[in-house]
Amino acid sequence: MNSTEKTPVYTKPVLYLGAFLISLVGGILFLATEFGWWYEGYSWGYDFALYGEYTPWYGKIILVVLGLFYLFVAFVSLQKLYPFLKIDSELEENLEKGAFYATIAVVILTIMTAIIFGILASEGTDWGFGTTFYTGLLGGIITILLLIFARRLEAQS
Repeated sequence: MNSTEKTPVYTKPVLYLGAFLISLVGGILFLATEFGWWYEGYSWGYDFALYGEYTPWYGKIILVVLGLFYLFVAFVSLQKLYPFLKIDSELEENLEKGAFYATIAVVILTIMTAIIFGILASEGTDWGFGTTFYTGLLGGIITILLLIFARRLEAQS
């Protein structure tokens, strides 16, 4: 893109809207659906989720933290779209940085949780990742990119 081309005015809101939607859906999914599942034999199945009976306590805490991080990113993205709170520019910048780091933490914690899940499910006869894993990994990476592009657009204007 050369210096004579202008970025359309609707680009930045669309980037924040994408980050908001992915984060809102991701936060809800982390709190409501399974991260993964496994079967022991053909009769017993287990879910690695908040409602999972055999999910260890630390796994449930990680899932809650991941959901809250995503909801925080959704809040910040909504604040950037429609400033409904009167805050100074320094706090707004700190919130935006916090949202960016929270999204990076979602991706890293999702990978760590996948390793924990893999260890727990290693003796199962069949296992796989659920929606929340893909939301945390792919949605987190996409949200990171959306926030980076939105930040670059703000720096240009």
